[in-house]
Amino acid sequence: MVMPPMHLLMLRQRRLASAIAAAFCVRCAFRVPSEGRSERAFSYLSLSSLPQERGAILPGARSSLVMRRAVPAPAANSLSFTYTNIPVENTPTGISVHDITPQIRACVTKHFASRRSSQRDGVVHLLSRHTTTALTINEDESRLREDIASCLERLAPSDAPYKHNDLHLRPASEKDRAAIDRNWMSQGKGTLEEFMAQEPKNAHSHLLAMMLGQSETIPVVGGALALGQWQSVLFIDLDGPRHERTVGVQVMG
Repeated sequence: MVMPPMHLLMLRQRRLASAIAAAFCVRCAFRVPSEGRSERAFSYLSLSSLPQERGAILPGARSSLVMRRAVPAPAANSLSFTYTNIPVENTPTGISVHDITPQIRACVTKHFASRRSSQRDGVVHLLSRHTTTALTINEDESRLREDIASCLERLAPSDAPYKHNDLHLRPASEKDRAAIDRNWMSQGKGTLEEFMAQEPKNAHSHLLAMMLGQSETIPVVGGALALGQWQSVLFIDLDGPRHERTVGVQVMG
């Protein structure tokens, strides 16, 4: 069998690589449950839209493929972000559960109302901004709230011995002292002794916050939170009473 000249083989490989690059396309989309008939695509990605890079070789090809720079998406379909701190005020003593779903829905509605685009899909990120609070998604029912508080109290009793509660042994390191200075003395709130005098014995609250988690992410579809029928976003204060707590809400879409 007569083999073609080497330069013809290389030419064929280059043409094949170009054809593969032109045909390769990934569509990033998701199905909209409420409409049930169509898919809304966020963006399209092809090899020709990747950052420029020499030396990227496709499988089976000896020649390298030079990729072109990405073309920006149309402004109408670009993503935008808004961030809001929503308050949870006057929490009672001990552990308390608060439904913050209406406030989050208001943030989502306001975000998409300010957009010129008809795009109404995205995601909302939630962050509890304290070390003794938590976020979760579950049913908001009065007696279940009491069960949640009772269960958490059994998991980490407030009257159990904890090293964090040995206030006379704190700060236990230079790093601890620096943190107190950064968040208390340097802000003109008082001396180290005054900080320790107001510091609560709340190790159980920190531990519960770590177990429950302090962030949630929820899809937004058609401008609405994609929560289940009985689901609500619950903010849990594990160390009340407090005058005001805050939850960070970032809407993207």
